[in-house]
Amino acid sequence: MINRVVLVWRRSRHDELLRTALTESRARFELERAGDSIERYRREHHAYQQALASIRAQLPIDLAATMVERDDLPHTLFRDSDVIIVCGPDGLFVNLAQYLGDQPVITVNPDPATVAGVLMLHAPAAVQNMLADVLAGRHRVEHLPLACASLDGRPVLWGINDIFLGRPDQVSARYQISFAGHSEAQSSSGVIVATGIGSSGWMQAVRSQLHGMLGATALHALPPLPAPSDAELAFVVREPFVSPATHATIVAGRVTQRQPLLLRSEMPADGCLFSDGVVERAVRWPAGSTVTVSLGERRIARVVAATHR
Repeated sequence: MINRVVLVWRRSRHDELLRTALTESRARFELERAGDSIERYRREHHAYQQALASIRAQLPIDLAATMVERDDLPHTLFRDSDVIIVCGPDGLFVNLAQYLGDQPVITVNPDPATVAGVLMLHAPAAVQNMLADVLAGRHRVEHLPLACASLDGRPVLWGINDIFLGRPDQVSARYQISFAGHSEAQSSSGVIVATGIGSSGWMQAVRSQLHGMLGATALHALPPLPAPSDAELAFVVREPFVSPATHATIVAGRVTQRQPLLLRSEMPADGCLFSDGVVERAVRWPAGSTVTVSLGERRIARVVAATHR
């Protein structure tokens, strides 16, 4: 039974400007000196504050509610009885996902003029109805898988978009790759493993690059990318380099629960893996250690729509 609403938000770019410059006049001066204007940051901030205020006004008065800022996510204990409302840019949903269980998540796009809304599905004005549907149990959810990376058998990293394996500077990674009963030594710019959610971003760009390297028919030979809720991941090797000691026959594939991807590091230093583009939280991947990438056991329950009214 739902007994608490958690509204997840983040500081706006205007807030961040003021944290750095300390005063708005100083921020204005710095921006104008760089040929920019503070006005668009103020408009963006105003739209975001309006969206948050609208959401708060729609929350039931008889239901406990709390707000969590993005920087506080690592220290927040979400309950099984929570319903989560996340309002902000798409990246905020990515930040939040790794801390959730199977709580229903209502994603809100505060400003379609500045937020792409690939992950944030609903308008602020829709929150009251969406929340009522969740409380009445008539909502529908899309279960989004997480990619999970285990280092020598121990889970160390999860990603809602993708997991990168290689070096932090994304050049000259050396490793042994094993997939679908085949193994080979490789040298590349790294390996990306993406969920269906992440397949429209970095993964798509790398596939196009691979197409250019391997020839006109290569893209058609690559497995199709998964849909957002598919229980599969896709992997692709970035810029594989062929030499007498390294090969490029295992360059892409679909990872399933029964068919994981394994990579053993051959990098004495600088080997790492990170998720969702957050290099600052990279996990070391020393020589001789093996990373297994597979579907995580958890799914994120993103609220899509009501099944009936």
